[in-house]
Amino acid sequence: MPSPAGTGARRPNGILASESTKTTTATTTSTTNNDMNGTTLREDTATTTATSTKQSLKQRASPHTNGNGAGKGSGYSKDEGQINGILVDKRITDDEHEDSADSNSDTCSDRDPNDELLRWRNAVMPYCPSYSVAFKTLFLVRALAATYSNISDCDEVFNYWEPMHYLQYGTGLQTWEYSPLYAIRSWAYILLHTLAAEIARLAMSANRLQVFFIIRIILGAISAHCEATLYRAVVDEVDPRIGRYLLLALLSSAGTWIASNAFLPSTFAMYTTMLFFSQMLQCPHRQSGKRTFWAIFWVGLGALLGWPFSAAVGLPFALEELLIHSRSQSRKKTVRFRDWRRMRLLRLLTSSVAVLGCVLVPIVLIDRYYYKKLVVVPLNIVLYNVFGGDVGPDIFGTEPWWFYILNGLLNFNVLFLAAIASLPVLVSQDQYSQELDVLTYYTIPDVLPNPPSGTGQLKDPLLLFTLKLSPLYLWLAIFTAQPHKEERFLFVVYPLLCFNAVMTLFMAQKIVQRGLDRFVTRSKTAAIHKYSAGLVWTVLIASAAISLSRILALHEHYSAPIEVYRRAFDLVQVPTPIVVEGSDPSVLPGSTAHSLNDARTPGSDNSVRVCVGKEWYRFPSHYFLPEGAKLGLIKSHFDGLLPGEFTEMAQSGELPPLSSQPSANGKQHRPMRIDWRWSAERRPGTSHVPRLMNNQNKEVSEHYTPLDQCQYLIDLDYSGRLENQGPEDLIEPRYLQDKEHWEKMYCKKFLDTTVGAGRNRWVRAFWIPDKITVALMRGQNKVWGDYCLARRKPMETKV
Repeated sequence: MPSPAGTGARRPNGILASESTKTTTATTTSTTNNDMNGTTLREDTATTTATSTKQSLKQRASPHTNGNGAGKGSGYSKDEGQINGILVDKRITDDEHEDSADSNSDTCSDRDPNDELLRWRNAVMPYCPSYSVAFKTLFLVRALAATYSNISDCDEVFNYWEPMHYLQYGTGLQTWEYSPLYAIRSWAYILLHTLAAEIARLAMSANRLQVFFIIRIILGAISAHCEATLYRAVVDEVDPRIGRYLLLALLSSAGTWIASNAFLPSTFAMYTTMLFFSQMLQCPHRQSGKRTFWAIFWVGLGALLGWPFSAAVGLPFALEELLIHSRSQSRKKTVRFRDWRRMRLLRLLTSSVAVLGCVLVPIVLIDRYYYKKLVVVPLNIVLYNVFGGDVGPDIFGTEPWWFYILNGLLNFNVLFLAAIASLPVLVSQDQYSQELDVLTYYTIPDVLPNPPSGTGQLKDPLLLFTLKLSPLYLWLAIFTAQPHKEERFLFVVYPLLCFNAVMTLFMAQKIVQRGLDRFVTRSKTAAIHKYSAGLVWTVLIASAAISLSRILALHEHYSAPIEVYRRAFDLVQVPTPIVVEGSDPSVLPGSTAHSLNDARTPGSDNSVRVCVGKEWYRFPSHYFLPEGAKLGLIKSHFDGLLPGEFTEMAQSGELPPLSSQPSANGKQHRPMRIDWRWSAERRPGTSHVPRLMNNQNKEVSEHYTPLDQCQYLIDLDYSGRLENQGPEDLIEPRYLQDKEHWEKMYCKKFLDTTVGAGRNRWVRAFWIPDKITVALMRGQNKVWGDYCLARRKPMETKV
């Protein structure tokens, strides 16, 4: 069909071409296209193939086409479409439309292009690393993070590392969340990681410290797989250039460095969110329910086994399934929107029920086994956080509304601003393109096909992309409204933040290209496209440099605790082995077992005590202490609830006999009991209700260890504050200055943020060379404290 007169031909990047452009040779067009995509053909053979292919495609196309095989406006023939932003001849016949199971109601075509077209596409597409290359690169970065990143949240230690240590080795600290009276933490989530930890211990003969880092590396590998999967989904379903931008953003951002290997439900939900979003990016038209099922499965797994609130990211997907609809131009079949929507709704409901059954039922059974009562932990979490009232999460602290904005700027810098701007830029670009009569698309051949193509017309492309960008906005809106805020709450949407950010950069690049193309000649078009793409890479590299500075600052300024505890594993001496590595605790001869009904006083056993006071929240878990050593908590200015100790098994290692019970026929029988290392009988603390625990953050003095029972001490001393010291603090004395009773064994420097250059928020948040720091702070340098492991002097040990 001839094009309407008076309009110029369109090129894939929204460029209006003059009529004289249409006569350009195929070879020149191929070269121009390569420049427009920011790539050059790697082989002469590829160039020849691309040129000859395009020539044959142009011969089949409408007479009113430009050098890309694209017509203008409604003048496209039915045989034209686009692949990754390049308009091509799809050569779809009516028979092929009829053979497609859902061709009349689907959003886009579900066919594979012909081989000739694929060869041309591969020739002109920019290079994108394969899944294997992306995974290996991401895994390398995640392994480094597992080794050198800090533990940013004490909840990670006390709510997850410590319960896992209890299951694996029989000792650990217990928080009120694990009391069967409240039961807002799932043992199923802990058991999943304990299995991996035990396999690592047995397969590698690893000690506790090695098991800790092996688990972090495994978590990093899982994160790398999910990130690589998301990256390839963006390459295949969105655009290869956006995929490359996303890969760099995921690799370099400080936020993903922190979140990728954290042992937290929010990190687990981040993994499942990436896999879910990889499904959401696919075309919503598939006749089978495979896409729907797997999308709901990953959302359900993250919400039920990880964090229930992560289900919020799945709401836009449900809306997309019910609202996004298109009609094929083929007139042989018609499907009413109401019937099509009813089919989608049924598919959503059946998938949800199936996921609920296969995920929630095992979780409830595992928690029932350990808690010795029927509990639905995901429901308990929602009830506590939403309807907790006076004993809800707000008693643990509140933050201002801009807390997450500050967090996003620290961990993602300019990418956070770009992510927030994604939806406004999308709307403005859509409006801008309509005013200029320029084809708006984001090079998604399936999700957002070229509207004039013959395969079908998307009813509302703006709505489709709004739904794909909306999970980040929805998440920020929900959690910004909550008074209790924590950094880990944002982990779930960190990958989506990166996606929104690179979408903004890509759309901004298109706006710049279209704006400048109107005022330059064709000979300068390729240069404009090249430099605009270079500008995007410049922004991404600058963001990576700022993130690297943030990562280095976190390691240099605040890595002392984990380094000191790592050395404590070797320096702390246990005179007599109290436990055998990997087995249940045993005791010295003559000791007695503790009754489950007794409230154990810390320090009442024969363990070596490594004590902490004000630095309790930086304890990295018992995995950093040798066998036979336990953490002791001494009084500090913190007046809230500190964790207690899990009730340990009878130290003889023998289970009490089960009493026989009469059966239906009057005979006596002994009930069966599971006797394995992680069984509830050998870990009685999982079902024992601690007498002194509460959910009101009230201090329990019985959780403290007397100072005279501490053989080792870990403390932070700010020696740079000596000149500003007032009267001695009796609650938190400077233990490391008491050289009469304590001797330092190992120390690392820790940044003092109250004196010197550390008072400047930029200096403590980002790594800046010392010379530049001194210049910026007018001669002031950083002041460091001493984070030390100290040992009680032998002559002062009390008998």
